[in-house]
Amino acid sequence: MPERGRWGLALFLGLLGVFAVLLLASDRAPKMPSDPDHGIDLPEIRCLSCHGYGQKHPRPEDHPLRDDCFSCHRDAQGKLHPRWDAPTSLPGGWRDDPRLLAKGAR
Repeated sequence: MPERGRWGLALFLGLLGVFAVLLLASDRAPKMPSDPDHGIDLPEIRCLSCHGYGQKHPRPEDHPLRDDCFSCHRDAQGKLHPRWDAPTSLPGGWRDDPRLLAKGAR
C-alpha cells in the first residue's frame, strides 16, 4: 500500500475511533419535555408521582440511586438547574423501588 494510502487509512480509523468514544461517552440523562408537568419550579416529589416505582412512567432499572432530578436532567433548552438543598432520597423514590434498591445493595 502506498504511503499516502496508509496515512489516509490511519486518519480515517483515528476519526472513527474518536467518533465511537464520543458516542459512547455521551451518556446524558434525557432532557425534560417543555410542558407544565415538567417545570423546573416543581419539587422533585412531583417527579416521582409519575416516575416513581409503580407509577405510569417509572424510572428505568439502570437509573442512578438518587432522587435529586434536576442535578442530571436538563430543561428543554439543555440547561441544568441543580438545587443545593435537593434531597437524594425521597418517599416513593429509589429506596422504595425494589429494582433500584437491589442495585444499591450490590
